[in-house]
Amino acid sequence: MISLNDLKIGDVIIRFGQVYKVFKIENKTLFYQKYFEGTKQSASILSIPQSAIDKTKIRLPIAKKELDDLLGPKLQTLKVDLTISLNAIKSILNTDEPEEVMRILKMLTLMRDEHGKLPFSKREIFDTLEKRFQSEVAYVYGVDEKKAKEIIELSLTKVTA
Repeated sequence: MISLNDLKIGDVIIRFGQVYKVFKIENKTLFYQKYFEGTKQSASILSIPQSAIDKTKIRLPIAKKELDDLLGPKLQTLKVDLTISLNAIKSILNTDEPEEVMRILKMLTLMRDEHGKLPFSKREIFDTLEKRFQSEVAYVYGVDEKKAKEIIELSLTKVTA
């Protein structure tokens, strides 16, 4: 977990899979806003008091080398449970750990039918997790979010059970 003492103005943090930039630290409160422009929330200013930071899932972005591994060889070895229920999948929907996000995306990819389709409810979960993670992938690789989505989807096309 991150504490306020670990952060400074200009740092980038991840919260709920989205990339934010710290722009002010004042009165033991962290102020941050969305890193990528062009979204409805880009003008939103968010804040969190130091006393609540340890209750959040704020973390630093994944390192590029770790991301390369996660989207490559490690993705192949992630264990998935194809018999997991939709409710169980939903219960881990709020994960903010890159490895767990990719584990769920891999599992849902493997659950697709012969036409590459998922039931609507599972497709919604897939899309939500992919959207959250593509922001971080875009930041780490220095690409736009559209290219990040392509990178994630390309890595998922290579998964096997």
